[in-house]
Amino acid sequence: MKKLIINANVFNGVDNKLIENVSVLIEGNLITKIGEVDTSIADEVIDAKGGTVMPGLCDAHVHITMSDSFNILDTMTTNEIAIRSAKISEDMLMRGFTTVRDVGGNTLGLKNAIETGYATGPRIMPSQAAISQTSGHSDYRQNQAQQRLRNGHEDSPLMKTGTFAVADGRSEVLRAVREQLFNGASQIKIMAGGGASSTFDPLDTLQFTLDEMKAAVEAAEDYGTYVCAHIHTAPAMKRAAEAGVKCFEHATIMDDDIAQIIKDKGIWVVPSYFTSSLIAERKIPLPNEETYRKTERVGKAMLKSAELIKKYDIDTVAFGTDCVGTKDVHATQMNELGAVEKTFDTITALRMATSNCGRLFEMSTYQHPYQEGKLGQIVEGAYADLLIIDGNPLEGVECIAQDETKKVIMKDGVIYKNTL
Repeated sequence: MKKLIINANVFNGVDNKLIENVSVLIEGNLITKIGEVDTSIADEVIDAKGGTVMPGLCDAHVHITMSDSFNILDTMTTNEIAIRSAKISEDMLMRGFTTVRDVGGNTLGLKNAIETGYATGPRIMPSQAAISQTSGHSDYRQNQAQQRLRNGHEDSPLMKTGTFAVADGRSEVLRAVREQLFNGASQIKIMAGGGASSTFDPLDTLQFTLDEMKAAVEAAEDYGTYVCAHIHTAPAMKRAAEAGVKCFEHATIMDDDIAQIIKDKGIWVVPSYFTSSLIAERKIPLPNEETYRKTERVGKAMLKSAELIKKYDIDTVAFGTDCVGTKDVHATQMNELGAVEKTFDTITALRMATSNCGRLFEMSTYQHPYQEGKLGQIVEGAYADLLIIDGNPLEGVECIAQDETKKVIMKDGVIYKNTL
């Protein structure tokens, strides 16, 4: 099946200018030509009417299975969580997100259901369970009456879903990482320091010893992939960098030394500025005052760390939203694009949500589940994951944020929306 998009301008995901008045040929699920194409060879012709063809959006930090507050998730069956996750994934695709990296959630089944046509949603790069030490950010026991049982099973309904895992010592960490790889992880997520949303681990805690972190990195690298880490403080980032962690989720309380290390080592950073602004202003309901204090500190610090990213010209920065909550909370996903534009500029926001994510995803090498084409770019040989926008995104991301200006949403060569 050959689809041909005509009368299009193209933002390729990288360049700060459009490729004007071209056609885009799609054969099956791949882009095969950009330029002049004879319409007679096409089975279907789509007239872009002067709109912009751009890559489908990517989100490198999602939690599809986290569809409510943790205490509410603790009351749900796994079936209920799965059904909610299917709805959240479908909504993501219909917002224009064609690939996401899930960094804490049992999403393999959903990924398989999407790929076999039993559910609708973006491509998923799963991390499976996020791993931490006992009393770390993945230890989501809701109170101190919940005990970790001696047989390794958890007395926590949420932890039993496979969203989180706990491991202590080199041998347990190796086993936990290998278990996620067996379960289809394309990259590994660990918790390398305290969390803002969790109750029992102070923000400044260092989580996992250097040897434990190195064990996680070694096990991941043996399978051709990498470790990303939830991380907020400078001491935690320094330890993680020494261990060989390749991607910092949040990287919040950064200083000049850490920024230089990130630059020198090419470590990826995935911040979340819209969520940070909300929590800095206490606009997200939280269970207690201590959690408010932690999140307020994180929110304010992340906005300051952006200045260091600019100062050190760090270009290994990817788009991530970190939405956790009901479908209405996940619906704020698109707001992050505007927040990034405000924090940096338009082209940075666009690259972060397209080609930069594609570059980050490629670090999974042979664990990457989508190896047939490139992601995050409109180039020959890329997957046909694209949007047609009524407007020019390079003049401002607002035209991407509006549903009415997203005229076409295509993933894997399949059209999910067409209002041209």
